[in-house]
Amino acid sequence: MTQPRPRVLVISRAYPNDVFPTLGLWVERPTVRLAQRYDVRVVSPVPWCPPLPDRSGLAAFTRFRRVARRELRAGVEVERPRFVVGPGSSTYMLEGYSMHRGVRATVARLHAERPIDLIHAHFVYPEGVVAHKLARRLGVPFVITEHAPWTGWLDRPGVARQALPAARAAAVMMPVSTSVERTIHHYAGEAVRTQVVPVGVDGERFRPTNGARDRDRILFVGFVNYMKGIDVLLRAMQLLHERGSNVRLVLAGGAHYRNTLQQERELRALVTELGLEERVAFAGRQPPEEVSRLMAESAVLVLPSRAESFGAVLVEALACGTPVVATRCGGPEDIVDKEDGVLVPPGDPVALADGIAQVLAAHDSYDPVTLRERALARFGADVVSGRIATLYDEVLGRARD
Repeated sequence: MTQPRPRVLVISRAYPNDVFPTLGLWVERPTVRLAQRYDVRVVSPVPWCPPLPDRSGLAAFTRFRRVARRELRAGVEVERPRFVVGPGSSTYMLEGYSMHRGVRATVARLHAERPIDLIHAHFVYPEGVVAHKLARRLGVPFVITEHAPWTGWLDRPGVARQALPAARAAAVMMPVSTSVERTIHHYAGEAVRTQVVPVGVDGERFRPTNGARDRDRILFVGFVNYMKGIDVLLRAMQLLHERGSNVRLVLAGGAHYRNTLQQERELRALVTELGLEERVAFAGRQPPEEVSRLMAESAVLVLPSRAESFGAVLVEALACGTPVVATRCGGPEDIVDKEDGVLVPPGDPVALADGIAQVLAAHDSYDPVTLRERALARFGADVVSGRIATLYDEVLGRARD
């Protein structure tokens, strides 16, 4: 008789939906692949919004009401229970408790339908804290993928008291880069079991195209804010034009929340202040297929972040055969070798301009086929999901022993 597939519960607030279609694509990609091997259910908590009037000034809050409570996405059943959370970080220390209260009835129902064998949380706080509570109640193991470095947020009152026990109780912590791994051990100690598992790239979606490559187009993909170093990139663009370069910059991405929307408005104003209106285009958020096309047809992708836990857009660009320029700010140091592009110090417009100029000048030395093969061998979606599956099987095997 065929053994039933183990049931895995994935908990992640960052998961795509019709209102936020690009939110957590890096969680959805491995989840969909793992669902071919395991019976996967996703619980993606959504902030609860009271019955406020749907006016423009309140749209940042009322849009959460439009997120479907249940959905089948790419063959995976997704449940989206609501939980109470204040604006910004006003209730940050309470989010572990609030999220647990919001999801526990949904999880109990799923477990009653068919017992859950393993819980996989994305981020230790608050999702990992919630997984810890649920795992103790259900008597099952749990694992955590950590996408963020343990700096700053862990020092807020009451957060470490919840997060550190969850990390130490997890069967394995899966930081997405060695820099994130170092921060985990700094706070939680060396006894925490960790295994670096990077974010994977969909090689079918991100690939070279038959379109002509624009040798003067620089591409950025991601949130348009200061943490991503967009102000530094704009000042580097100004330097390049002062040197006589004809390069143009396309910013593909946007912002989700009120604070980052304000940052985007300030950065648009900086474009005008620097006289770059004819050289910089804000393309807004784009679907993955359009992002892939832009990557494949641009001369270089630039990620000028001040801090980056991984840098998935770098791997996506390399899979499209496009060289990259990034900063030594954490995650990119696991990705970018001299064969792939250039790393520069963060927050330095001169170094960034020099790095972009270096890659553009040596563009013919970057073979698109080689760039793609290297990226897929290290970060291909099947490679990464296979590593997660290996860890699942190890944890499930220990649980049965």
